Parts: sequence; structure tokens; C-alpha cells
Amino acid sequence: MKLWSISFAYRLGLGFHALNNEGADGSNLMQPRRIDVGSVTHDGISGEIIRRHILENFVDICRNEDPKIPMMPLSEGLHPDRGPIGIRAAARNNNTDSVTLDATNLFPSVRTAIEKCAVLDVGGFLAAWDDAQGTETKSAGNYVAEKEYIEKYCAKRGKVDPVKRESCFDVAWLISESPQDLTITQHSAFRDSASMNSRYAQTMRSNIYGGVIRADLHRIGMDGFWYLQNKKSEERYAITTDEQKKRQIALIEAIVNFIASPTGAKTAGWAPHVFLTEGAILLTSARTAPFTSPIKVVLNDKDAPVQPNPTYAETMAALKNDTDTWVWEFKNTKGILDTVSQIKEIF
Repeated sequence: MKLWSISFAYRLGLGFHALNNEGADGSNLMQPRRIDVGSVTHDGISGEIIRRHILENFVDICRNEDPKIPMMPLSEGLHPDRGPIGIRAAARNNNTDSVTLDATNLFPSVRTAIEKCAVLDVGGFLAAWDDAQGTETKSAGNYVAEKEYIEKYCAKRGKVDPVKRESCFDVAWLISESPQDLTITQHSAFRDSASMNSRYAQTMRSNIYGGVIRADLHRIGMDGFWYLQNKKSEERYAITTDEQKKRQIALIEAIVNFIASPTGAKTAGWAPHVFLTEGAILLTSARTAPFTSPIKVVLNDKDAPVQPNPTYAETMAALKNDTDTWVWEFKNTKGILDTVSQIKEIF
């Protein structure tokens, strides 16, 4: 099994944007995420909101594939509880005589959920059952985990243990390369009867941001609980090789689409003006993909503890050997979009 993994190190220049604004300071003032490094305030866009929009891109790609990459309905809508709900739906699919998830069909149901839903597979989930979601039925699935493992990994009190699947991709915060002055801009929402301006305050920021994303592509389609199945030990994957490749390419395209057209909270009214897109992509079949961050932390500089790293792309490019490690540098939006077809040729 090749350890296919891909990493993205990138810089985005975003002007006049309100990405990741949240919370309120007073009655009408929206504040952005901030990162304090020492006594210096930098602007931040959280990795979690970037993950959300990568998954939105992923859903669109899966939906438009022909044939469509399978997704469960609530996962297609990115429902917060798509994990536990999807596993229960898989349990009903495995055994129409049982409508309740129990210890005997937990792990087969997780496997089926991965098979039938690319979002649960790629995005991961945490299914933490409560005591009310115990076992009222004792029906077996199409394949049953061995009795000793059932007793070991499932509670004997009739409660199903929590199950967790790690996401196949990790996203770091975007952090501004320069300190961020939190300048407040205001606009008049309307005029009241007394002809006084009623103002809504919205923070607008402009900066260059550095970020990294890594995806372990070989983990896509893998059943993390394969050893608890009544199956052969080599059957670690819940999907075929062809289906795995489709999901791998879809995830790569989803990440590329985010970097090429960054989006986030409040873009409907405050779409960012993108003035810089650059970075490096490293694909490897030998190990977890390394990367070099486009920012560096200078601990002994109290005035500028976070600075641009001018050699990040060059350092990543030095790892290229075109045998088990490939690197693409891009200097604009077209450059990163063009890498998708080149990556497809390697798989």
C-alpha cells in the first residue's frame, strides 16, 4: 500500500474582507478572529471554517461527478450530526429487521457508512451515543464482529460505545504576515424618523496570509475498525480502488478550489478582493507529505514575532525527485488550477 499524501503551503492576499467575523462587541459591532503573539495582534481565519468550505466544494464535486460519488442526504447538507445519523442509517440498511443500533452491528454499520458516504469518509466524525441510545434489539448485521471483540469494545450495560473517525485532511489557521490594525469601518444602514444615521459597524481587513493544508489520501476509504470485522484481514478498505481514486481526486480539487477562490463567513456581503495567490504543492507516495510553512515565528523579535518565510516554496521544491515525490509551484490562480490535471496523471 502506497502512502499517498499531499500538502499545500500557500499565501493569499485578501483585501477588504470580513472572513471569519464572529461574535459581537456591543449591540452592532462584529469582531474578527484575532491571534495575539506576545504583545502583537495578528489577524486570523480559523482552520475549521476553511475545512467547512473545502467540504462544501467537495460536496459539489461529488454531486456533479458522473456517476455521482455516493453521499448520504444529511452529509450532503453538511448536517452537524451527520456522523451518528449516518451510522444509524447504515445499520438499518444492513439489517431491515433492526431499527436500533446495538453492539452487534456497530462496527459493520460504521464500515457501511464509509462505503456509502464520501463526506463521512473524508471529513470524519465523532458519534458519541448517550445512555438513551442503548440496545433494545440484538439483531446481527450482514457480517458480525467476533464475540470477544464485541465484549471488549462495546459496553456490556447495553450502551453503544462512542466511535470516532479522524478527518483525512488537516487545515491550519490562516495567519496574517503583518500585524493587524483592527480598523472599524461603518456604514449607514438606514435613516430613522429623526434623520439620524443608524450605523452598523463591520470590521474590514486587508493583509497577506500564510497557511498550510495536508491530506492523507491513502486513508480515504479505509475502515478503521477492519480488525473487528468478520472479514479477511487484508480487507481494510470499504470501497473499491476506483472509488477511492475518485474521492482522492475530488478532495484535491476541493482544496485547490478553495485556495483559488477563498471563501468563508460573510462572503455574501463582503467578498474578499484577492490580490495574491501563490504557493507550493507536494505529492508523495512514500510518506506523510512534508511541508514548509510560508510564515516563520521569530521569538526574539517582540515587534514582529510573525514574519513571511521567503524560502518556503524553494525548500519544498528541493524535495522533488519525480519518483515518489512531486512538487508544483504556483504564482497565480491559473497556476494552481493547472496543477490538478498534472496530479491526476501521477495517480
